[in-house]
Amino acid sequence: MKFKTILTMAVAALCSAACSDEETLPAVADIAGSYEGYTLAGCAYFQNTCAAAETVTVAENPDGTANVTFTSGSWGEFSIPNARMSENGGTYTLTGSGQTKMGMGGNVSSYDCTYTAVIEFRQKAQMQFKVSGVMGGLTIDFTTGEAPADLLLAGTWEGYTNAGCTYFQNRYTDDESLKMTANGDGTLAVVFESATWGTFRVAEAAVTKSGDEYTFTGEGTVSMGMGDNVKDYAFTMTGKSNAAKDDFSITFNAPAVMGGLTITLLPGKAPAAAE
Repeated sequence: MKFKTILTMAVAALCSAACSDEETLPAVADIAGSYEGYTLAGCAYFQNTCAAAETVTVAENPDGTANVTFTSGSWGEFSIPNARMSENGGTYTLTGSGQTKMGMGGNVSSYDCTYTAVIEFRQKAQMQFKVSGVMGGLTIDFTTGEAPADLLLAGTWEGYTNAGCTYFQNRYTDDESLKMTANGDGTLAVVFESATWGTFRVAEAAVTKSGDEYTFTGEGTVSMGMGDNVKDYAFTMTGKSNAAKDDFSITFNAPAVMGGLTITLLPGKAPAAAE
């Protein structure tokens, strides 16, 4: 009777241990949810194009695989229906393939894509979407967290300028642009090349963020003049923008030019009154 009791208890303990092991096996449900972050995109024609406020969603399928969806205002719609998961030391890895819909206006096409992800927890994950059939091979890297300001603001800014000084005001010029490049240390290199006003260069513009607004400041010199009478003048630059870079104001101020020349780059076209 005593032996039977001991045997029964041993079997029960083994069953309990087995059930416990099954209950602690990693599953997609452990990492399911929405991931908030930013993307850096690159291809044969550009690198590190940044987009903020991106969201990737991971859901568990009945068969234990993951259904990954990513809808981006910049890059289109991605669907990875059956990504497979593995786990090692608390770090989860997802791999899979699927489709993306990309295009402009009504001209949207579907392309094959692959997907990989390394997830430590909801606030720390990296994911990559690769689309070999787009622009010589498009790679989109998603990272949780807030987009670095210098990478987000880097790129070409287009619009019109409004210039003013002691001798005139509201002198508009359409089709102006400037380029910002991330230096890699959190600052930006800025080049504003204007056929009307000359070339303004800022080697290291500082960037700060307050709420949803980014501000940047810097200084440099600009060459101005006519014929052989060209001189270098000091200027300061101040600017502000939203994350989408569609609402911005970037001002260059050269106090020693024409009693104080101010040139401001704004989005869109110049006001009709200037025509």
